[in-house]
Amino acid sequence: MRKLVLILAVLAIVPVAVFADLGVGAAAFYKSPVLLGQPIDLGSLNVDQFSFGGDVRFKLGWFQAEGLLLYSAGDVNSLNAYLDAGLALDVAILRLSLGAGPNFTYNFGESSPMQAGLNAKVGADVMLGPVSIGASYLMALNLENGIHIGTSSGLLGIQILFWM
Repeated sequence: MRKLVLILAVLAIVPVAVFADLGVGAAAFYKSPVLLGQPIDLGSLNVDQFSFGGDVRFKLGWFQAEGLLLYSAGDVNSLNAYLDAGLALDVAILRLSLGAGPNFTYNFGESSPMQAGLNAKVGADVMLGPVSIGASYLMALNLENGIHIGTSSGLLGIQILFWM
């Protein structure tokens, strides 16, 4: 019975993998109030507010799933994983995307190192053949008190992905 389930699972996954797009690349993000209407003080730019890491996207039709792993250095070094699923629309050479999902944080050297939450992500990519260059904004969601975009800080980032 297990062999039959395994064979059926492989037979279902193989066609999806053949027709889906897979993008792998790098990402850099900055903890930024830019989209919240707050003034930008270039003198306060700090290396501790940058995060960098890898980005993997799986796109099938209008559906897109993404895994983003970022390392943040600073007062507290942390490893952050963002898993998002949502819509991605291709308009000429642009790919516009909107997604949401869970995020997980591991803080190195802290007494309670693990944290979990929810996030939303909006992005736009310029598709240049098998390469895309994009910008996105990643925001934490707090569902207990409602979503307050004006008081929420987020991450403003750029990505470069290679599509297969």
